[in-house]
Amino acid sequence: MLRESSMEKHKFLGKFVIAPCSGDGQTVGTVSRQAAYVVVDKIMPNETLLLCLPAFVTGVEEDVKMVRENPNRVIAIEGCDRKCMSKILEGQGYKPAETIIVSHTIKEMGLKIDRIKNRARLGTKEERVVLEVANRAVEAIKKLKSRS
Repeated sequence: MLRESSMEKHKFLGKFVIAPCSGDGQTVGTVSRQAAYVVVDKIMPNETLLLCLPAFVTGVEEDVKMVRENPNRVIAIEGCDRKCMSKILEGQGYKPAETIIVSHTIKEMGLKIDRIKNRARLGTKEERVVLEVANRAVEAIKKLKSRS
């Protein structure tokens, strides 16, 4: 049996975990996931990890390890006030360090977005919200870094 190298064993340590809503039925869920991709793939690829909710819930070691090694560095991007991601994390013994709620961001931006119409293909307004939510996640990371 091969031994896991020390580097491989702790490859998630010190990263920020972006945990987006998986609300597939609504536009806010799509916005949540797209904002997470912007942060993880474009803005902070070396400092962040993307949590897969189904993998985390079903105990996939990689996703569980992300959270376990960074319990105070999890940022939940919730689609709405139901806060499903936060509740699931809390049910597993973890509390997000920061939470961003897309529906609140939309309201703060003074926009109105159809809950279902653009869930598969985001329009211009939704793309603006994606970027705003991504920027809020980056600000949350900076805030958490300043506490360390």
